[in-house]
Amino acid sequence: MKQTVLITGTNHGLGLSLTNVFLDNGFTVFAGVYQHRPLSQIQSIKDRANLFLVNMDVSDMQTIRDAAELIEGHTQALDVIINNAAILASDETHSVMKTVFDPQDYDAIQRVINVNAIGPLRVANVFAPFLLKGQTKLLVNISSEAGSIAGCDRNGWFGYCMSKAALNMAGALMQNELKKHGGQVFQIHPGWMQTYTHGDKNTEADYSPDFSAEHIFTLIRNVDRYRSPKPVYMDLFGKPVAW
Repeated sequence: MKQTVLITGTNHGLGLSLTNVFLDNGFTVFAGVYQHRPLSQIQSIKDRANLFLVNMDVSDMQTIRDAAELIEGHTQALDVIINNAAILASDETHSVMKTVFDPQDYDAIQRVINVNAIGPLRVANVFAPFLLKGQTKLLVNISSEAGSIAGCDRNGWFGYCMSKAALNMAGALMQNELKKHGGQVFQIHPGWMQTYTHGDKNTEADYSPDFSAEHIFTLIRNVDRYRSPKPVYMDLFGKPVAW
């Protein structure tokens, strides 16, 4: 039976690369697309076989419920869910480097937390029943080393770092429940990627989205190697990240 995956935030970057990797490996892919985002490269592959584009704004519960209704028309089981949708900042200046002494845009911080931390919980809440009918029963949250409290050496990035730390806690809470039903949750740091999170492509970063996607797919393909009753927080190479 063909395996299925739901991936959020597939307009471009890592989400688009993950979509291609899973399609190349024979999966049916339900790709969550944020329709309000102008930079959408997924249109270039919209005609690939076994790809279904699904409107989904992870900050809007109704669009997630609508997506579930659409997906249920094709399948009631998802083998893998990847919570990838995220933003760095929601203000136009992307002023993430402000310290505790600087004026903060609290509305922007709340927006980042809403998308990056609460969004994955919304998705998991709606699609967990689909996941438990799948074979792999794997929920992947694309986290970041920025969410590591033990490894924190920044003095800014309040919204992003706080959102990823909250996402890590959400993943731990999800794991403690899903493991009772044979499920598994991974928190994965995808590395410093050449993406458009700052508006322009960050060409100084270590990895391309395609490189990170291939390595994340390898982790997912070898899920049993990393399966654990405890919450799992690791980088794209499978190395544990300090919580």
